Amino acid sequence: MNDIPQPQDIDWKQQIQTWKLSGLSQARFCKNNNLTYHRFVYWRGKFDGATRVSSTKKDRGGFAEVSVKPDADRGLTLSLPNGLIVRGICAENLSVVRQLLDQL
Repeated sequence: MNDIPQPQDIDWKQQIQTWKLSGLSQARFCKNNNLTYHRFVYWRGKFDGATRVSSTKKDRGGFAEVSVKPDADRGLTLSLPNGLIVRGICAENLSVVRQLLDQL
């Protein structure tokens, strides 16, 4: 009858494992095994994606962890003759710096 396996009859996980051991390109493997190339690529992505996510994903409720590190090089530095050094002067804190200098 028909030598081409029907998509529902194919064990795609087994086919992907066999391909990985074969050393063949995906296209050549599909041709040799009468598999539809785009379906092979689809299932390979499904299995490889599931493996990657499950081995690296931590249950964080969909949020990424963010940590903020102080940026030592941010803004200007003002060195006064009395040895006082004011670092991190920028537009956001300029009014505070002015108030500080007014008090000296």
